[in-house]
Amino acid sequence: MKEIWRTVPSHLYEECFVIYQERIWRKQQKSIIHVEPMWTGCVFLTCEESRAAQRADDIFCILAQSASVARLMSDGELSVLPMMKEDGDFLSRISGKEHLVKLSYVLKNENGQIRGISGPLQGCSGKIERYQFKKRYAMVRHTLWGKEQAIVLGIILKEDRGRILLYEK
Repeated sequence: MKEIWRTVPSHLYEECFVIYQERIWRKQQKSIIHVEPMWTGCVFLTCEESRAAQRADDIFCILAQSASVARLMSDGELSVLPMMKEDGDFLSRISGKEHLVKLSYVLKNENGQIRGISGPLQGCSGKIERYQFKKRYAMVRHTLWGKEQAIVLGIILKEDRGRILLYEK
């Protein structure tokens, strides 16, 4: 992200950010909330919708002229992916203005069946592929950047609510 701030003039984009997510790690009977990038190495730039195509071309040209960025692109370590409106809407819905996908609360009955969902996962309920309760996540199938993606979202359960949750520093 620092390379983008250093290389791309700020008038070409509105925001430059990384989407983070909260996840719970279970260690020694303790629940530790950990914040990590949703997609490693993925930086998002936003601009006015009416100028998006032209701005994307301008930004791509500027980045390609940067020696360090050009090297990453030629090595296949960096790709520039255009965002469709549906992609942006979905990402905004799950991450909000803070660009942070918070934990979703999942309520299950004594048989392990889901009785309720709140948080970012609520808007994905028809796309949930599976839950991994022990590891505190749900896997969602969603199309992003024109490809079907498996997206992992952190969850919190009823038994976590009574415990002290520790935030990792």
